[in-house]
Amino acid sequence: MLGLIFGFVSLALGPLGLIEALVVLGLVLVQVRRLPERSGAYLIGMSVVPVIVLASIVFRLPACPTAAASTGPQCYVPLAVPALIGYAVAGVIGALLFGFALRRL
Repeated sequence: MLGLIFGFVSLALGPLGLIEALVVLGLVLVQVRRLPERSGAYLIGMSVVPVIVLASIVFRLPACPTAAASTGPQCYVPLAVPALIGYAVAGVIGALLFGFALRRL
């Protein structure tokens, strides 16, 4: 649940929210050896909301010709695609951590 909250915060607050989510991720990853399922669950939760939101934006809207083009028709900034890939990779890593932890039980 904490991952879902910080996944939303990382999108809603922009860079400040992302920094906050990464600080909490660092605190959770400190315990990765003892409790890998907690780290995996956090990473999965943190990636669910951003992947859904960014994927719906990327597949629905055209890309902006430049990063500074904020006027005119709706479009998405090209930085959205690497962000989508980064969140998806975090979710896959979280699923792997969670799977390894469950296999260990």
